Amino acid sequence: MGPTHRALGAVFGVGYGVSMGLPVAGVVGCGVLGTLTAAGVTSPDVDQRRGWRLADTLTPDELLGGHGPMQHRGITHWWGVALVATAGWLTGLLPLAGDGGRGSLLAHAVGALLAGWWSHLVGDLVFGKADVRTGRGPGIPMMPWWGHVGLSLDVGGRLERLTQAGLWLVVAGQVLAQVGLLGRLLDAGRTVVAGP
Repeated sequence: MGPTHRALGAVFGVGYGVSMGLPVAGVVGCGVLGTLTAAGVTSPDVDQRRGWRLADTLTPDELLGGHGPMQHRGITHWWGVALVATAGWLTGLLPLAGDGGRGSLLAHAVGALLAGWWSHLVGDLVFGKADVRTGRGPGIPMMPWWGHVGLSLDVGGRLERLTQAGLWLVVAGQVLAQVGLLGRLLDAGRTVVAGP
């Protein structure tokens, strides 16, 4: 579901910012950007939008086999697309990150957006259900639009809702750690539990 994808996108985005050694504002900004490509029209779920569905109806992509690349959790959910985009970012944009200026801002913004896209794939790998009607398996495709694998946990169920809440706690912990408060809060909690 979208809210869980956004929470996971925030975790990946913040994690990206932390791993790149960005200041707190940059880390938080990366978390926000990660949510943008984790769910909705700018995510792999673009394949559920009206324009995509119309194009799918008008395109005989099913002739390519496996219900075609334009199906839901088809080509947009293939890890190969994300890998090619990431390789392009690594070679074309990440080298700009060292300039400290606009190049750095662009490189890290795109890196955070890619982190959000990857987070969507991870989320669907865990919670993406099989589609009995089309015969598509659970999760994401290992090949461009076929050969789906995943855990197939219940989408929208209790476990997903608990996971969503836990992910937001992880984001809070990541940010608190960046500003130096997580350790203090944990130490204070241990003191309260252990007593004076």
